[in-house]
Amino acid sequence: MNSLVRLTTKELGAYYTPQTIADVLAEWVVQTGRETVLEPSIGDGALLRASIACAKRRLPALSNLRLVGCDVDDDAIDRVRNWLPPCHLLLLRDFLEVSPSAIGPVQGVISNPPFTRNHALPAKRRQELRQRFAIKGAAGLWVHFLFHAMDFLSPGGRLAAVVPAAAVFTSYGREALKRICDNFSHVEIRQIVDQPLWSSRADERGAIVLASNFGAGSCELPSASRWSTAGDRRLDRGYHESPLSFHQALAKAKRLSELATLSIGAVTGFNKIFLMSEAERVETGIEVEDLNVVVPKSRHLKGISVSVEEVMAFSQTREQIWMLTPRDITKLRRGIRNRLSQISKQKRRSVVWLNKRSPWWKIEIGPECDAIFTYMNDRGPRIVLTGQGLRCTNTLHRIRFFSEVDHNNRLAAALSMISSFGQLAAELTGRPYGGGVLKFELTDARRLPVLGSEGRSAKSAFDEADRAMRVGDTDRARQVADSFLLPPVFGPMWERAGAEMIHEAVQLRTLRRGNKS
Repeated sequence: MNSLVRLTTKELGAYYTPQTIADVLAEWVVQTGRETVLEPSIGDGALLRASIACAKRRLPALSNLRLVGCDVDDDAIDRVRNWLPPCHLLLLRDFLEVSPSAIGPVQGVISNPPFTRNHALPAKRRQELRQRFAIKGAAGLWVHFLFHAMDFLSPGGRLAAVVPAAAVFTSYGREALKRICDNFSHVEIRQIVDQPLWSSRADERGAIVLASNFGAGSCELPSASRWSTAGDRRLDRGYHESPLSFHQALAKAKRLSELATLSIGAVTGFNKIFLMSEAERVETGIEVEDLNVVVPKSRHLKGISVSVEEVMAFSQTREQIWMLTPRDITKLRRGIRNRLSQISKQKRRSVVWLNKRSPWWKIEIGPECDAIFTYMNDRGPRIVLTGQGLRCTNTLHRIRFFSEVDHNNRLAAALSMISSFGQLAAELTGRPYGGGVLKFELTDARRLPVLGSEGRSAKSAFDEADRAMRVGDTDRARQVADSFLLPPVFGPMWERAGAEMIHEAVQLRTLRRGNKS
């Protein structure tokens, strides 16, 4: 943003810092009470307050802390200026447009940068920032802020920042964290496992990056440790800490990647145009031969199976289950041409996926699905077996079973996901995301353990669990899955083992959602 305009909290990407997190950041950056500390986006001033309080604790009578704060929000500047002593500097500026020479070297950077995502930035701005900071991938604005902030640090300086939780596991996030590690001799990453009480009421989760000794060497990217919003260390959870029953079942399981290939669903690049309802198809006069039936969202998957007919039934409720896949766009196909003409030339240039394709309107739909994996979940993921002719969009993962995996083991894989074992495995493997949901990138989904059929027919259990899922009785579906999968592993003690595993899964789920356990 080169001009100052009044923006909403959402547009600013603002997630104002809870006091407990602000204190953690200040304790890291303020070591002597005599530093110059830069805050690139002051928001409600929580980090500035915490820094002053920390400096006074370090040097009760001699604190000589100097703060420099920036923000594009004039209301934020005015509010903080009302209480901040005049010896500190506040700039009503876009931090990315501030030169280090205008401020001078600082000993610390304390930051909760904007969480604005890459796709929310104007195309021109996005391209400028990508080139300026030599960034690959879909980096959010927080990346640019932290890279620019490092230009202000003096040798030996310290950095403490809040970043989105996605920084820990996305490709662009890890690349950004690695670049920070290249510039500091020590880096810690603390993943916040419960729900921060952002003053903006947002539901984004976060992580904390703490770095020291700027310019004095580099370090390896560390694994993220787990912390509560209150600043308490949580033991890292892993298979080694799970109930004994889980270990026993794990020894009998295979990874999902041993049964199937997983890939993202079809990417349209512009869902508003490329996805349409039956009513829209009729209105535009587009022939069925120029369309493919797709599952666009996990809400269209009621059970652990789905057919083309079931998806088509959603068309009566104006759901967009058709994907536009034209054979060609000659003048004879007027309906298709009119539909595609709603995407402006500017959009074609700015949308990455449209630029990648040749021709731009031809979607790579990929093969049909054998099953669909739901990767954004609250109660754990599902494997939903599909009928012939079904594909999915990239809001879901496509599963293609290997030919040697028989029908019973495919049914068992779907049952395994909803079993007590599968739900605990999901909580241990998935990544908490905004709103408390559990997210599975492809790498996570591929390593999920799955129990097999052990040569038995799974059809009866599968059908019963499928019916229970469709009426919302997930507990009954889990019990059915357990009764089929667990006896071969645990014998007569299978019910006790299932109860032990689901108890642990519920404990982890409660923690993930941010509820008190």
